[in-house]
Amino acid sequence: MTSIRTFVQNISEKHFLTWIIVVSTGLRLLAASTTSLGNDEVYYFTYAVQPDWNHFDHPPLVGLLIRLFTFNLTILNEVTVRLAAIAGAALNTWLITRCGKLLLNARAGILAGLLYNVCIYTSIISGTFIIPDSIQLTFWLLALLTALQTVGTSIPQELNRKLIVFGIYTGLAMMCKIHGAFLWYGMLGFIVFQKPSWLKNRGLYIGLLASLAIISPILFWNINNDFITWRFHSERVEVNQGFNFKSFLVTTIGQIAYMNPVIFVAVLFAWIQYKSDWIKSEMFCLLMWISLPIIICTLFISMFRSTLPHWSGPGFIGLLLLTAVSATSGHSQLLQKLIRISVAFAIFVFLAGPLLINFYPGTLSPAPDEKLGEGDFTLDMYGWNQLLPAFQKIRNQDITEGTMSATAPVIVHKWFPGAHVFYYTAYPLRMPIRGVGNMQDLHKFVWMNTLSMPISTGENAYYIATSNNFIDPVSLFSETFSSIEKAETIAQYRSGKTARYWYVYRLCEAKKSL
Repeated sequence: MTSIRTFVQNISEKHFLTWIIVVSTGLRLLAASTTSLGNDEVYYFTYAVQPDWNHFDHPPLVGLLIRLFTFNLTILNEVTVRLAAIAGAALNTWLITRCGKLLLNARAGILAGLLYNVCIYTSIISGTFIIPDSIQLTFWLLALLTALQTVGTSIPQELNRKLIVFGIYTGLAMMCKIHGAFLWYGMLGFIVFQKPSWLKNRGLYIGLLASLAIISPILFWNINNDFITWRFHSERVEVNQGFNFKSFLVTTIGQIAYMNPVIFVAVLFAWIQYKSDWIKSEMFCLLMWISLPIIICTLFISMFRSTLPHWSGPGFIGLLLLTAVSATSGHSQLLQKLIRISVAFAIFVFLAGPLLINFYPGTLSPAPDEKLGEGDFTLDMYGWNQLLPAFQKIRNQDITEGTMSATAPVIVHKWFPGAHVFYYTAYPLRMPIRGVGNMQDLHKFVWMNTLSMPISTGENAYYIATSNNFIDPVSLFSETFSSIEKAETIAQYRSGKTARYWYVYRLCEAKKSL
């Protein structure tokens, strides 16, 4: 079999890169069009419905991009909501190719572009599904490319300009997700230890000020909202517990899985196969300064409390570039074979994922009927569009019979599955939605309450529960409504077997204004 190195040598850079982008984009569009939006995706849709300078848990750019790519929310479907992520992944493929070319040569760039599209985090989690990382990765790569370009810059004016541009891109990355601050951590660490003379460059400080200016809306919003974002995130990373081996193990395995297990093995071999003259280069040092701290920090926090593996995702980019450079400059047949296997693995995930989600008979969960589907992760992205016509029929009949008014809102008590109920039911029916509960459960839905009138004393509302996330509404609302009655049970089927239930409740006669 022709090795990847030989194959890349025998094909033009432009054509191979084009094919990578076209094929990977096609696979993403296929996955996006055949799966419902996941928990996080429908939640970030609320950012688009109610734009703000900042939100409870993240900065605003992901919501603004959803709004842009759905043409101001006029064309709404799974593909258009995810389109910013899919288009971003295509652009990011070109950007990482530029980085690889700068580090070594065009072949390394092409291979880096290929690896970007077989890494599960960059290609699927943030490249297909719409989350803050989807937008942040574009600015992260732009900042990384600019940072690498500074190393080869000898003209002071040009260096100043690039440091300012780096600050702008980093500020925009932070406006997607505050983790973008690791870009400045890496750049400043590199400067202090490798380029202390740069501390005299005014461009460095102008770049820092540019970042601060760009992210200033986050600060102003938090001043007006009791610094809720800072308090929320500080609680997530606060180290005040003993060593948690389970959390550390889950995060470590998660990072390996998100990178693509085969690529992880390839990264290990890349460290062994490196060329010593390149590994000692300033560009390599800068690449590692920017990439490794976010991975190490996530692992450290996981030793003491639960974390999410994708927190460290942007750090994978440096490891992909390391692998691409090592595979191009070295002669390891094993490394090249691992990369080929990683491509096959990624294609398998792209195809097998939607097949499992859409066609697995019934549910993966052994839970009893009332909680049918509990723990089945595939249900987050399956069949939510089936809820609307069934609920609309119930609502229309209630309105006709005078049981409920046309203005009766839908109540949610937690952001999930509340965001699914909002996107797939309340929003298309233009029904008011009210968050009732505590802020730690509702998140953005506390602010969404400003979009509708409060529920007055004596008024009714709907509540939709899912069997896979079931909480008895009596335990939630018995003190706020006089009576709670189940209107209907809606069964959802997959491949002819029941996958879960949606329970529609009428919450009657509010005891107080909500």
